[in-house]
Amino acid sequence: MRFNVPQFIEVEDKIFGPLTLKQFFMVIGAGILLFFLWYFFKLWFVFLFGIPLIGILVAEFFIKINGRPLHQVIAAWFSYISKPRIYIWKRKI
Repeated sequence: MRFNVPQFIEVEDKIFGPLTLKQFFMVIGAGILLFFLWYFFKLWFVFLFGIPLIGILVAEFFIKINGRPLHQVIAAWFSYISKPRIYIWKRKI
């Protein structure tokens, strides 16, 4: 009896063109955030804060380091920095 073994179970399905469902909703959320900045603030404020913010969010959505999303890498970095570390060295005789 033969069984089909699923392959590529680690890869998320591309639903909207080159985007996964999660990335699609993140891009929509970033667009809504940019729209609110545009609607409620002056143009210079949007260029000063909105454009870098959107750049950071897009990097957050699409950049992977060692197969992990950027937000997990940043969270692991903050966890490493904030927790105390004790190094014990024993000399072997």
